[in-house]
Amino acid sequence: MSWPFIAPGGRRGIRAETQAHLAAQIGAPLVLGFSEMTDSGGAEFSSERISGFMERSDRREWLLRLSNSRPMIWKTHPVPAGNEDKVAFVLVVGFGNGSPLPQPSGRWDIFVNDHLAISVRVVNHSQRWRSGPCAFAFAARRIESAQPFQSLTLSTLVRNEAFAAFGAALLVVPREWLQPGAPATIRIESRAEAESARWFQLEVAPSVLENSDLQRAADVLTAAPSRAGGYNVYFGDIHTHSGQVLDECANNGCGRGTREENYRFARGAGALDFYALTDHEWQIGPEGIASYLALADAHNCEGEFVCLPAFEHTNPLYGHRNAYFRDSGGTVVNANREWGRPVKEPAKCVAPPELWAALERPGVPFITVPHHPSAASHPTTFEFFHPEYDRLVEVYSCWGSSEYPGDFPRGVSDRLGESWTRDALRRGFRIGLIASSDGHDGHPGDAQSPLVKHHHLFHFCGSGRAAVLAPALTRREVFDALRDRRCYATTGVPMLLDVTVNGAPMGSERPRAAGRRARVRARCDALGPLDHLRIVKNGRVVCTVPCHGEWTSEVEWEDPADDAGAPACYHVRVVRRDRESAWSSPAWIE
Repeated sequence: MSWPFIAPGGRRGIRAETQAHLAAQIGAPLVLGFSEMTDSGGAEFSSERISGFMERSDRREWLLRLSNSRPMIWKTHPVPAGNEDKVAFVLVVGFGNGSPLPQPSGRWDIFVNDHLAISVRVVNHSQRWRSGPCAFAFAARRIESAQPFQSLTLSTLVRNEAFAAFGAALLVVPREWLQPGAPATIRIESRAEAESARWFQLEVAPSVLENSDLQRAADVLTAAPSRAGGYNVYFGDIHTHSGQVLDECANNGCGRGTREENYRFARGAGALDFYALTDHEWQIGPEGIASYLALADAHNCEGEFVCLPAFEHTNPLYGHRNAYFRDSGGTVVNANREWGRPVKEPAKCVAPPELWAALERPGVPFITVPHHPSAASHPTTFEFFHPEYDRLVEVYSCWGSSEYPGDFPRGVSDRLGESWTRDALRRGFRIGLIASSDGHDGHPGDAQSPLVKHHHLFHFCGSGRAAVLAPALTRREVFDALRDRRCYATTGVPMLLDVTVNGAPMGSERPRAAGRRARVRARCDALGPLDHLRIVKNGRVVCTVPCHGEWTSEVEWEDPADDAGAPACYHVRVVRRDRESAWSSPAWIE
């Protein structure tokens, strides 16, 4: 049987059959999550003109902006009695950015009968959040986006938008919070440090069980990790900054929030599988190294939320590199020989070979990752390159794309000519590709804020994620996947990208099979409409495949110009229609 034709004889299921089918899948009875609005909390309301693609007989909708100071409160339909230990409320919701310009991020806290259930944030893709026994699964079924600096209007309420995503959602909470036969009260509160036009929308959909694709919401809720190349795929942000300097947090560093707050957001509203806090080494200080690195151990939860010990080596003369450790016991190395803020004095500045030597001394495996290599203010020189330690380059972050000149989205416009990622690949450097936020606003995985030093880095895609192909969600497996270049980059959307070259996974180095041309296979589930897929050989585009708005794409391509006498590397870039992108790490044949 296939959804929605789940009833005997292959007919479409009626309401009771639909509820029973989905309840069996998720292990909880379904309850309509909206019955009556008791306090809109100043949320914007409309019942005039809904979006043309929405199938609803009830046009009421409320839009709660991230800047709202009052909570929105509503009641659900009555909760039935039962033996299950949890209940799932069915909602129809939307997320969006109510401005043509990028807007500060934040979160919404959702309470059920005064119990904090979950924290969520704006997304333009399907997403599952978890917190203890609670979960919120959003299945984005319609994603709309405007061209940069332009806007779109979708309804009387949703106007002048940069992007919006709509779909069904399941909110799962423990039954012990609820009273059988009585409705539950749901409250949603905005949490933001700056004025923001981002929004959460609640829609009235009395026929959601009949007219929505709830199977997708159930699939999002119950899904195992995606698979690529025989591995699970996990997503993280491993480049963020807090507001602490040494042991004080007055937001006088380059970031926002305490280190603890950054860890909590990463696991909560950030919905990350793995995370690394990378405060600048001068903000840690020699006396604070042990306690700083110990935070990663304290928050690491194998199988649920992996934390890598890490820091940023802030070198103004040779480029910024993040250092990541496989285990506890690493160290922090200052770029200033006298311990202090970065200095542009060659006699005082630690050169990369000294960095690597100092990181070797504790005996803990590590890697170093250059980032924003082409930014004129903080460029990286590839004249210092260690093939054992410089395993990756951060191709994308809040600073924008560092893949090639003219790539969009880009952050700061001042870029240097020969420091792009494709230049490094043309020169023969064997580097994998990841992304992360380089977030400075206390929102790992969703960094956008005007309250920090680098507020000019706003742009029109996500803040960046690293994806790893690993057999399990543990610190060692995540680190090993990064070190082996078994990883890829996304602008923020957790797309599935599975790429092989002659059957070998991304990041690999393989001898060329006699008489066999290079064959690239790529599979992508973009969680939204795709524009195109490109295959890049030795830093140059050799094949472009249009995708015509389809959400998934599979490509198999044989290189007609493959030269058996020359080594080659291949990687794949996919771009959605809203410009969200993903880059595979290259694979090498020789």
